[in-house]
Amino acid sequence: MKVAVINQAIRVMCQDVARQDLPVQNWCLMTEEELLYEVAVCTFGSQVLFEIAEAMAIRLREKNLLQSASCCKNIGQLKQNFLRALSGPLPITSNEGVQRWARPRFKNRKALLLATTIVTVYGQSQTIHDFLCSARHAKEARKILTQRVAGFGPKQASLFLRRVGYSSDLAVLDVHVLDYLRLASGLSLSPNKLGQLHFYEEVEDIFREVAVEFGHPVGCVDLAMWVTMRVAKREAYL
Repeated sequence: MKVAVINQAIRVMCQDVARQDLPVQNWCLMTEEELLYEVAVCTFGSQVLFEIAEAMAIRLREKNLLQSASCCKNIGQLKQNFLRALSGPLPITSNEGVQRWARPRFKNRKALLLATTIVTVYGQSQTIHDFLCSARHAKEARKILTQRVAGFGPKQASLFLRRVGYSSDLAVLDVHVLDYLRLASGLSLSPNKLGQLHFYEEVEDIFREVAVEFGHPVGCVDLAMWVTMRVAKREAYL
């Protein structure tokens, strides 16, 4: 598919995103359990379909395993609690309302990452809310999260900050966005290097220039780009 066609689809999607005026959470008013749920979604989302990551986090919330005040202090035990909760298939509902069942991939690693975060953070009498309050701006908040949340790279931290309403001005450089940059600009990027914050921010600056060309904020453009590229690949247009 030609870049011009993709660009036109992204422009239309940007307009749709802007019109929808999606509700934004206010992190200041969120409970620690709600923030921890969002941490779980973003932790589970790496290399996993977003719908499955959400279903995994919902299952843990339903099992009361995301209550920071009552979390056990043993990483191994908490990991096993997560694995038991995630042992069965999870219900996934599509945008069309069709439900299917799926088993999550990489359960062991993701359960370990979340358990490590919970025990490390709350075991030191800290909170996710504390981290957000201590930052002077969004980039600093992202840096703190990558240092304190196991499994959070710049992409996961950026997505978390967007989902909780902290900032929509940080780019979520998902594989679909990277594929667009490769297609449109010939920019070949190693996903592994994007785990380095300074490199991520360099690519983010490039993306900001792209967003200006589309005439919409960063958060709007990368969401529109994510949806467009995902559909294009799913329908074998690319």
